[in-house]
Amino acid sequence: MTDVERVLARALMEIVVSLDLSDDDEIDPDVATGILEPVAALLQNAPAEDRQAIVRLFTECAEEETDATRRLTALDLPDAFGIR
Repeated sequence: MTDVERVLARALMEIVVSLDLSDDDEIDPDVATGILEPVAALLQNAPAEDRQAIVRLFTECAEEETDATRRLTALDLPDAFGIR
């Protein structure tokens, strides 16, 4: 993977984890879902090889996370997006 791909995967992971862990009074769950559904659809429609690469990138990025809660949430991203 290129550095750009790692940076983009990490950036997406940071956004998704932050949305997922936000309190309902901070970010409306319907708004978060509206943001994440098109992302999930895009990832699910990627070719299988690309999905596998994305899973690897998310896993690598998640393993670098030092906060335990964020790490567990990040490790679940491939399943949450339905790409594993």
